[in-house]
Amino acid sequence: MAANLLIGGQRPALMGNDNVTAAPSGTFATQDGYVNIAANKQEHWEAVADTLGVPELKTDPRFERRDARKKNRKELTRLLEAKLMEHPTAEWVDRLNAKGVPSGGILGLEEALSSAQMQHRGALQEIPVENLGSVKLFNLTAKFSRTPARIECPPPALAQHTHEILAGLGYEDGQIEELRKRGVV
Repeated sequence: MAANLLIGGQRPALMGNDNVTAAPSGTFATQDGYVNIAANKQEHWEAVADTLGVPELKTDPRFERRDARKKNRKELTRLLEAKLMEHPTAEWVDRLNAKGVPSGGILGLEEALSSAQMQHRGALQEIPVENLGSVKLFNLTAKFSRTPARIECPPPALAQHTHEILAGLGYEDGQIEELRKRGVV
């Protein structure tokens, strides 16, 4: 996008999740959610059409070549989503990937947080918290063999360190108590 603007003076258009350089390439509705399809090559497009059971679109002049598909992406999306709505996301992902078409399901937050990859990476960690039991927190994401990351304590409670901070700034105990009584801290 930046190169198109800087070199060719072409301002970017708002396209949502669509890829400006190819079609179909973006997010598409399925029976139970959404799938991202990256059909960036001609052979990907042809595999999408075959997999979705619409091989006639491969020779349709509106969709036969990349530039034509890009010009007619809205109509193409409508036709493809009509087919994608017939089956769940996971089935389409399996079928498209088996044909070499890069694709993946769009996960909801709960699904993403409970995914096998998150489990494998130890991305979430339960930490004991006084008066709460335990809470799940994001673990440190960098994983090094000699210095593995791990959270060892919970985040501070509200106002937990107020006294130490104010004392460090030079306030006397009596002054801090007076601020507390007045509701300042």
